[in-house]
Order: sequence, then structure tokens, then C-alpha cells
Amino acid sequence: MNMRSAADYGTNADGSPNREYCHYCYQNGAFTRDVTMEEMMETNLQFIDHWNAETGNNYTADEARPILRQFLSTLKRWRKA
Repeated sequence: MNMRSAADYGTNADGSPNREYCHYCYQNGAFTRDVTMEEMMETNLQFIDHWNAETGNNYTADEARPILRQFLSTLKRWRKA
């Protein structure tokens, strides 16, 4: 998710913005859903048309899947140690 305003960011337990995760994924210092990276990827791909419109791309879900996998794998939540 492109986080453009304070309302887009998740929140830490103390209510401060969490710059790492969006408000859909992280609220009050915890993840909103217990999902694997693959499950998150498939959830996000349901919004491919919206993402394409925001970014000016024209990816199919199959084209976007490896891009999304690469991005999600960089997040602390799924980063391999």
C-alpha cells in the first residue's frame, strides 16, 4: 500500500504511527490478521486493479505476484533472518 498520509499508517501500542506497516495490517501494536506471506500476497492481489490505477501500471495478477513476493519478503514480518 502506498502510504501517503498519517491515516494510512498503522499504529503502535501507544497510538503513535508505525511507519513500517499500513493501518490495514497493523493497529494498536499488533497485526490485524495472522496470515502467511503467501496468504497476504493473494489478499493484496485482489486489489490489483486499484494498485494499477494508483501506480500507472497494467499488471495482471500473475505478473504482479513475483513483484509483490519480492516486496513482502523485505518486511520485517516475513524477512528471513
